[in-house]
Order: sequence, then C-alpha cells, then structure tokens
Amino acid sequence: MPYCCPAKVNLFLSVDGLLPGGFHAISTVMQRIGLCDELEAKVRSDGKLTLARDIPATADSEDDLVMKSAKLLRDYSGKKELGADLLLKKRIPTGAGLGGGSSDAAGTLVFLNELWKLELRKEELFSLALALGSDVAFFLGPPAALCKGRGEVITELAPRELFLAVVKPKESLPTAAVYRKYDERERVSLSPKAFLKAYESGSWTDVGAALGNALKDPAAELESKVGLVGKMMETYTPYVSMSGSGSAFFGLFKDLAAAAEAASKIGNAYPEFTVCAAKTLT
Repeated sequence: MPYCCPAKVNLFLSVDGLLPGGFHAISTVMQRIGLCDELEAKVRSDGKLTLARDIPATADSEDDLVMKSAKLLRDYSGKKELGADLLLKKRIPTGAGLGGGSSDAAGTLVFLNELWKLELRKEELFSLALALGSDVAFFLGPPAALCKGRGEVITELAPRELFLAVVKPKESLPTAAVYRKYDERERVSLSPKAFLKAYESGSWTDVGAALGNALKDPAAELESKVGLVGKMMETYTPYVSMSGSGSAFFGLFKDLAAAAEAASKIGNAYPEFTVCAAKTLT
C-alpha cells in the first residue's frame, strides 16, 4: 500500500524576529489537508536507494528531500545493507508553500522505519526530521498545531474541519526571497491570540475572518501575478489567505460542494493554474 504524504496550509503566520544563523522566528498555525503525494517503496538488501517519479522533475522539485531522508535514516540505523526502490507520485504542486517536500521527507522517515523494521521511537524520528527542514517535524505530529521558532516548537491543537479551494499560479516564489522582501518593508504586527480564539470556536466564518499571513504582501510585491490570485479568489469567498511563503492561496467555504464549485470555476477560467478542492484532516 502506498504511504500518503499530505499537504498543509498555514491558516495563520506571523514573523516574530530573527534567530541566530539568520533564520526568522515565526508563529504559525498549520493544518494538514486531504491533498496528498503518494510514496511507494520496495525494500532491497544491497544498500542501494533509487527514486523514480510519475511526473518529470522540474527546477523547483523538492523530491531530493526523499533521498536525503532515506539516506539519513539508513545512516542513523547503522545498517548499510538497507536499501529501497522508491516511487513518488506527485500531487502537491511544488514551490507553493503547501509543504509537499517536507511532507514527503517525513513520510519517507515513517514509511521506511516501518518497512525496514527499525522500530525507532517517535523522538528519534523527530530529531532526524529537524535535520531535514523546518516543517518536516510538523508532519510527524498532530494534524493541527501551533508551531513556533523555526517550526520545531509544536503545540497540538484540536483540529477543525474546514473546506478549501486551493489555487497555485504558474509562478513560484523562493522562500528566502520572500523573507528578504519582508525584511525590507515596515514590520507587520500579527498576534496568534485572536486567531487561536477564532479557531477554538470551530466556526468556519470566525476562522476565515481571522486568517492572516505576514508574508502575503511581501510575496505580492515580489511577484504581482501572485497577489492578483488572492484578489481574484476574493470574488468567490471573503475568506482568503496565502499558505507559507507562497505562491498558493486558499479560500474557505461552508462545505466541500461549495469549495469544489469554486475550484471548478477558477480552473475553467484560469487553466494555467493548479486548482483543487480539499478539506482539512482531523
């Protein structure tokens, strides 16, 4: 059976300052959604690791994280004879801020830990995840969480069922460039407290009204076409935000049928976009 590697959306994201090493400290509420990459693996005992994809790799492909994850896990186990033929079926668009590469890396750790019968503890996998990237650890934990620091300080939240239309324009945005643009602008002060209160209420309209992402305006300045996606989506729902550092936007709807209808209309009007309807995972 293939392993499902789900995407995530950032329902809230604030930038809290700089950390040693030049990384930005953030506060973000992330939740996994039902848009998944699929990972298949066939174990081998000659120490060889291979990776194939069902679609051609592109310049911004994140699938190298799968190989890094597999090699890191094997090196940690000390069992050089462990190998696998991996097949990654990509469904999550790359360069979107939807966490596809991080989710694939986390899925590789969990899947191969099981297939290789390593029986590593969750704490060990978490430590390996932190070495792979800021968001990887989130995908080893609960479906919804408040993440702080570089994303490694994770507080579980009771997940809410939300229905979304997700739109990724053709353009992608380098994360580092978005943060540089953020640093050039006047700081935006966003507090997670109001969002967490709305999220706790469980009302999708309360959650929608409290959506926030401090990187949205810097991303729009960096690439005007990205900003236009958000404005376009506001004609379908008032509750729109950007995920991560972009370039994907999402809008909240009352149910999956409404989200699917909007996604269909947007996809027909803008065939160059990658569009889907999804619900959050609980």
